[in-house]
Amino acid sequence: MTPAHIAEAVRVQAQAFTEDLRESPEVFADRLSRFGEYYRVAFMEGRMVGYMIGFPWKLGETLVNNEKFPADLPAPDCFYIHDIAILPEARGAGISKAMLEDAYKTAHRLGFDAVSLVAVGQSGSYWDNAGYVPYTLVGPRKLERIVDIYGPGARLMALPI
Repeated sequence: MTPAHIAEAVRVQAQAFTEDLRESPEVFADRLSRFGEYYRVAFMEGRMVGYMIGFPWKLGETLVNNEKFPADLPAPDCFYIHDIAILPEARGAGISKAMLEDAYKTAHRLGFDAVSLVAVGQSGSYWDNAGYVPYTLVGPRKLERIVDIYGPGARLMALPI
């Protein structure tokens, strides 16, 4: 992903996520400026149909949705997948699978042995089927905070790789 892709990524997220989970172009730009080398985009017939936002992060830590990165970043020990957004008409084409495989290769290349994410909304069963398990090595306050940020049913999950 490059800065030129931000407007299209915002369009994709508008169709892939509920309004409460969407992020502004300014947040995309901030995150892209910090970790853009790890972001991926997918095109079909010359049109962006999906993207993945991932970056080195601290297992058990999460971002606040639609907020810029903090000035001081945690010491990373895993690869964190913040978003995978695929347009409805492109689902089932193997895009998510390819993006996940890329994330796992990136995690290995960076020396990490885990990938983490927050499953939101109805996506929990997808991540369960992909082998992710709830990450419970954080306190109840942290888990409550995740639900406050990402909505009912949000789960912090991890996958050893």
